[in-house]
Amino acid sequence: MMPAFASAELELRSVAEKADAMTTKRKFGPYVGVYSGESIGQKGTMRIGGNEFPLNDEAGSAIFGVQIGKSWRMKRLPLMYSLQFDGTFNTAKLKGNRGNFNGATVTNDIVSYDVDMSSLFFTLGGSVSVDLWRYRARIGKVLAGFKPYIGGGLGGGQVWFGTPTVRSDSQVNHNGALTAVTPTILNEFIDCWHWYTGLEWSWEDKYSLFAEYRQQNYGDLDNLEQFGSDGYILGFRYRY
Repeated sequence: MMPAFASAELELRSVAEKADAMTTKRKFGPYVGVYSGESIGQKGTMRIGGNEFPLNDEAGSAIFGVQIGKSWRMKRLPLMYSLQFDGTFNTAKLKGNRGNFNGATVTNDIVSYDVDMSSLFFTLGGSVSVDLWRYRARIGKVLAGFKPYIGGGLGGGQVWFGTPTVRSDSQVNHNGALTAVTPTILNEFIDCWHWYTGLEWSWEDKYSLFAEYRQQNYGDLDNLEQFGSDGYILGFRYRY
């Protein structure tokens, strides 16, 4: 009877190890994801009609994206590294002003503006995260499902500006209507780069949620220089 019990125990242990290996592979293998969020600030310099304007620090711009990547675990260190491709769509409202709105002098110079901007960027990057899953026997599967990480990426994309509207000093001081100055502008392909830090939580082997702080920077455009924004995104990943 003893050999039979020993054989059954070894078989059960083998099945458990295989199941655990499959779980580990799902938690740290290839993945796809979707995310959305919004900006909490922006910076840059806008050029309209040959003049430079400061850019207001506006929040609330929309962020949407998809991603595909793959993760690998390090054997000796409790770390995991990932290679990831992102496609991100952003919308933003750019506003700014300059000059003396309440001055006695009346002039036709532009003193305020607003314009809508949309962008679509593709980036390739990597990240490093703390691999808590290997300690699940000590801290439990719930806590072991959390993975703090940091990363960055480089890429490029396209930027569109909607028709900007401007106001002169006389219009501002005398309640004049907004004036459209140029048609929609389609800029050339430009470069971009970003860095991010976040926290991912996995459950049921192959599903995970993540929250991330991300800072995005654009290369200079004809109408916008040194533009950058920071914000947060929330997303879902599926590992297969």
